[in-house]
Amino acid sequence: MALLNRLYLVVMAMVSVMSVVSLVNAAAASTAVSSSLCNIITTVRTVVGIISLVLFILGGVMYAIAHMLPAAGNLRGNLQGWSLGMIVGGIVGLIIVIIAPGVISLIATSGGLSTTTNCA
Repeated sequence: MALLNRLYLVVMAMVSVMSVVSLVNAAAASTAVSSSLCNIITTVRTVVGIISLVLFILGGVMYAIAHMLPAAGNLRGNLQGWSLGMIVGGIVGLIIVIIAPGVISLIATSGGLSTTTNCA
């Protein structure tokens, strides 16, 4: 009977140690996932922000050039259409830059990640 009690105590101690180790590993994994999500947010902000700025500039220049062309040809209408498309693409890019952190945070919380992603 005493041997059985000792065996029970050893097994319970091992289970307690394993549960503490698993909690520490889960916290480390949570930090790694949070860091990865911050990297994704930073990449999206950088790349899409640069692309939308370039689209705004090119669209504005093309629209200005289109106004200098004569109205007789089909080129003026086409150039204005392309430039307005670029400007709309720039607006969509800015919307993506603004919404991306919220979407990533929503994905993180719905995935069970307990820490919030506070990226600068």
